[in-house]
Amino acid sequence: MFGCIGRLGCLLVLAIAGAIGWYTHDAWWPKVRGYVTSTPPAATAVSQWEPLTAAGAEKARTTVAQLSQRNGPVYVNVAAGDLAAFVLDSVLHGFSPAATDAKAMARDERLYLRAQVSVADLGGPKTLGPLSGMVSGKQELTVGGRLEVLKPGRAQYVVDEILIGELKLPAAAIPKLVGRIGVSARDTSVSPAAIPLHVPRELGDVRISKGKVTLYKVVP
Repeated sequence: MFGCIGRLGCLLVLAIAGAIGWYTHDAWWPKVRGYVTSTPPAATAVSQWEPLTAAGAEKARTTVAQLSQRNGPVYVNVAAGDLAAFVLDSVLHGFSPAATDAKAMARDERLYLRAQVSVADLGGPKTLGPLSGMVSGKQELTVGGRLEVLKPGRAQYVVDEILIGELKLPAAAIPKLVGRIGVSARDTSVSPAAIPLHVPRELGDVRISKGKVTLYKVVP
């Protein structure tokens, strides 16, 4: 008899607890559900400035060479700084022969270059227009653009953003500044805001995503 009463008491307690839980579920259920169903945030690549070095250029050259191997990989990943040192280092020196502290970064599907340059090397009023009176001396030059392979051995760096210090150049001024680089060797097949480049013939495509640079081999 007492065992039965004990069981009934337990059931009564459970029933009361269930009723209380039901009537108050609006307060506690969202927190529990969020805890149960939440998943750890996916790891994302962090974009950061990387120095351009001779060692990095050689590393990128060796990595790209893997694409030419008969049984080699279809694609390879390279650091932004290494790739820039390999194929884009001349771009910064084209803007300013005295460019120093060169760095590169992959971000938002674009490759950025940054260096300390002399504003006098950028062409003055003829190139910068009224903006030439707003900057002078040594400034940080930041160039952003897309690296596009046109055909085996040929590519272009399409510049769509230039900052001198914190001053962003208007789009109309970019082709004028880009045109100062290797004017005598300009390739009329590239965009007015693009800089023609020589790249390894085995390089077929360049893709940038989440701070990572991936190079693809030429598809026969």
